[in-house]
Amino acid sequence: MKSPTEKGNPYTREENVEVSKTMLANMKKEFQRKADEISALSSTVIEEWKLLPAEVRRSLAGLELGPTSDGLTSIESLTSSSCSESGISSKEGILVENYPQDKEKVTLIPLERAPKNVFAFSKCSNRSKEVDDIRILSNATSNKETIVTTTKGWRNIFSLPISYDVNMIPHGTIFDPNNPQLLESTGVHPEDYKRRFAVIDQAVEKVYGDQIRSYFQFHSIELHYIILAGGEPAKRPMAIDAILDKMCEYKLRRREPFLAIGGGCVLDICGVAACLYRRGVPFVRVPTTLLAIVDASVGVKNGVDYCCNVTDETYKNRVGSFYAPSACLLDTYFVKTQDKRNISNGFAEILKLALVRSSDLFDLVEAHGASLVASHFEHSSSVPHGVSKRIIELSIQIMLEELGPNLWEHKLERCVDYGHTFSKLLEMVPNADIMHGEAVNIDGFFCCILSYLRGHITMDIVERVFKCMQSLSLPTNSPDLDSKLAWQSCCDAIEHRNGAMRIPLITGIGESIVVSDITQDELDKALLLMEEFSHA
Repeated sequence: MKSPTEKGNPYTREENVEVSKTMLANMKKEFQRKADEISALSSTVIEEWKLLPAEVRRSLAGLELGPTSDGLTSIESLTSSSCSESGISSKEGILVENYPQDKEKVTLIPLERAPKNVFAFSKCSNRSKEVDDIRILSNATSNKETIVTTTKGWRNIFSLPISYDVNMIPHGTIFDPNNPQLLESTGVHPEDYKRRFAVIDQAVEKVYGDQIRSYFQFHSIELHYIILAGGEPAKRPMAIDAILDKMCEYKLRRREPFLAIGGGCVLDICGVAACLYRRGVPFVRVPTTLLAIVDASVGVKNGVDYCCNVTDETYKNRVGSFYAPSACLLDTYFVKTQDKRNISNGFAEILKLALVRSSDLFDLVEAHGASLVASHFEHSSSVPHGVSKRIIELSIQIMLEELGPNLWEHKLERCVDYGHTFSKLLEMVPNADIMHGEAVNIDGFFCCILSYLRGHITMDIVERVFKCMQSLSLPTNSPDLDSKLAWQSCCDAIEHRNGAMRIPLITGIGESIVVSDITQDELDKALLLMEEFSHA
C-alpha cells in the first residue's frame, strides 16, 4: 500500500528516494559537462584571446560581455587563463590574486585613464556548507553544497611618497644671514612674495627672537609668527587651534612651508596643525633642544595630549598623526643655551638608543656623557674633539634606521619603544615635576630590573647601566611608580599596541627583545628590587 509523503505525491517513500537520487546524478553529469566545456574553451579560444593586444582585448570585452546588472563589465572569464594556483599573477596589466586558504580569487583590470592606480575588480569566493538535499519525512541525505558569491567594484591604489632631508647645519650658523638654508627650506616663491610664517617656542623667542627676526629682515622678508608655550602642560588641542587661527589670518598657501622652531612639544603640536590645515601643508622642523634634535624631529609622529570629558582623564599623545616634515634643520648650537637638567633630559633618549641598539654609543655616553652635560655639549679639554658630534649623529642615524622601514608602525614590536611603557603614566601624574626624558629613564631602569629577573642580563650589567644613568644626573626611580601604576601601564600598552604588551627588554648592552607576558607578580618583585639601589 502506498503511503504518500505529502498531499498529491503519487510515489512511495522508496520511490521518492530513487527519483531524487536520479535527479542528483543528472545534475552532477550536467555540471561535469559544463566543466568540460569550460576546460576545452580555456585551451582553445583563450589561447587566441591572449594573442590580441591589451587595448583590443579591453574593447572586445566591453562589446562582447556588455554591462552586468550592477553596471560593471565581467572580466572573470577573460582573465582566468592568467591565474596561477596561488599568490598573484598578471598578464597584459590584468592582475589575479588567489587566496586558496580563503577559496577566493580577485581579478583586477586597470582602467584606461588611471592604469596604475584604479582597477575594476571581480571577487569570486567559494564556500562549502552541509545541506540536506532530500527531505522526505524521517529520511534525509546530507551533502556539501558549494556557495559561489561574486562581488564587483573598484580598487584605488596609491603609495604616498615620503622623502625628507634631516640636515646637519654648520654649528651656530642657522640664523646667520649668510647661511641661506633656513630661508631656502621655506620653498621657492615668486620674487615679489616677501613673507613667511613661523611658530616659535616661547623659550626660544626669549633667547633667539631678535636673531630670527634679523635673519628675515636681512633677506627683506616680512616674518609673521605666533609664539607658543612649550612643555607638556601646553600640549593640548587648544594650542593647535591657536596655530590654525593664525594660519587663517596669514592666509597660508597650500604649498607654502611654514617653520616650526622649538622643543619637542612645540614640534609635535605644529605637526598636527600642518596635517590639519587645508588637509596638509608642508612644514620645516627646527629643533632647539637636545631631546628634540635626537628624537622628536627625525620621525613622522605628531600628537597632543587629550583630556577626555567622559573618563575625566588625560591621555598622552592620544590625538595625533603620522605626517612627515618637508625638512629638518639641526643645529646643535641650541644645546649651549639649555640648562643642565634639560641636557640630561635629552641624554635619556640617547641612552635608550644605546641600550637597545648600540654598545658603541653606550661606551661613548658612559665615558663622556657627564662631561658633555657639564660643558653644554661645547668643546672642552675633558672631551676629545668630535665626540659630541659623533654621539648626536650616531643617535640620529640609529633612530632613522629603526623608523625608516616602519614609518607608519605597521610593525608594533619596536625596540625604540624602550622606556615608553611606564613613562607615559608617570608623566601624566597630576602636578608631577618630571620631564619626558626623566620619565623614560626611570622606565628604562625599571625594565633593566625586569630583564635581570628574567635572566636576560646579569647584575653587573644592571649596575653598569645604573652608574651611567646617575653620571648623567638622571632620575632612576619615582615615588609615583607603584604596583598600581605599573600594572595600569601594562594594560595601557595592550590597548595602545593592539592587544599585546610588546614591551622591549634588553638582553645585553645594545641588544633587545620584545615581550608580552609580564605579570603583576614580576612587576612587584622588580619594584622591591628597585628599592635596594641608592637613587639620587
